[in-house]
Amino acid sequence: MFIANLPHLIEAYGQDFGAAASLEIQRRLCAHFLTSAATDMARLRDDCFLLWANDAFVCGARDIRELPHDVRHRSHPIETLLAVLGAEPVRAKGIAAMVQLHADWIEVRPPEQLGTSEIEFALWTAQPFPDLRENRADEWCQRYRSDMDVAVRVSEALRTEALSFEWQPVVHAGGNASTFYLAGRVRLPPSRSEPALLAQEVFLPCLQRLGLARAFDRIAVRQALAELRSQTCAHIGVGICAQSTKLDHWWASLCAALDEEPALASRLVIEIVGSATLADLEAAHDFCVQMQLRGCRIAVRDIGGGNDNLAALQSCGPDIVKLDASLLRRARDDTFGIECLQGMISLCTHFAAQVVVDGIEREDDMHIASRVGARWLQGYGVRGTEPAAKPAAVAPGHPFG
Repeated sequence: MFIANLPHLIEAYGQDFGAAASLEIQRRLCAHFLTSAATDMARLRDDCFLLWANDAFVCGARDIRELPHDVRHRSHPIETLLAVLGAEPVRAKGIAAMVQLHADWIEVRPPEQLGTSEIEFALWTAQPFPDLRENRADEWCQRYRSDMDVAVRVSEALRTEALSFEWQPVVHAGGNASTFYLAGRVRLPPSRSEPALLAQEVFLPCLQRLGLARAFDRIAVRQALAELRSQTCAHIGVGICAQSTKLDHWWASLCAALDEEPALASRLVIEIVGSATLADLEAAHDFCVQMQLRGCRIAVRDIGGGNDNLAALQSCGPDIVKLDASLLRRARDDTFGIECLQGMISLCTHFAAQVVVDGIEREDDMHIASRVGARWLQGYGVRGTEPAAKPAAVAPGHPFG
């Protein structure tokens, strides 16, 4: 297990805070995942830990009986470890920050059969490759600390308050305005220290830059499933970032739930945000295929906003493409904007069976969308024939767990 962002924490907050963060993660490991720290764990540097399977660590695998044998004993314990260890901020010297974790299985001999050099070699070979694309600007530390303040606020809001969805119906452009599904945008409520509403458009880019969006996306999807269970006729869409389109340990419980309750899967739309940033097209393809095989639909959002990646769009194989709202805004102004919107609708029909025009705010927008042949509409000016789902809430507990 690696604290992937420990070098960043040290650079932003100092060596003392980095050391304190490492000790706190070790404390959490000992409290939740070790039978004996002396025999079940080895450590290399402040950011690398090697855990041997033990009764405290693997017991959670028995709770997911519906998963295949190899996944049941591998993915669920790792998912639990990632969620629990990263659930709360690390606090030291008046600083609070979230840790970004990476964990996986490797084959090693029992600890009593390994020397120190062999343990160090195992940890070195297991660590993830660094992101060589990272580009540090002069103001990096300031932005990192600012982003981390937002991430901590998200964590605290989820732990003490309620996560809610703002629902927008995706409706047919015809006269009956029948609802395709309800697209959810996450909202975090005000707190005593932060009276302003925290919108997804504000906090999600911060989480993405920090590499912490996956933990949040996991919670949002789990809560969408809870909403589907309570709204037995609703079809719901929930957004995840491009970083999350990997079928790995983070999604063990999601896959188990979808396999066990296919009726939920058939009413779930997974909306991918920021497809232009997809780095691993093969992983994204595999993720989307597996979700679709379980009955979910895949939507790719914000296409046509200027940073499109058609290779990523093709790799995702979406059922639905949602156009960026800027296309409709430009279409209000002149004929060229209308032609651009019409051309993008035509292009996207080659990638998905359904194309949604987003950004509908007034009656004129509906006329423009109908004029260019739009079939599905979404926006603050859209009202569907079905009532919006009631607000969903996350019970107090681990915010990233």
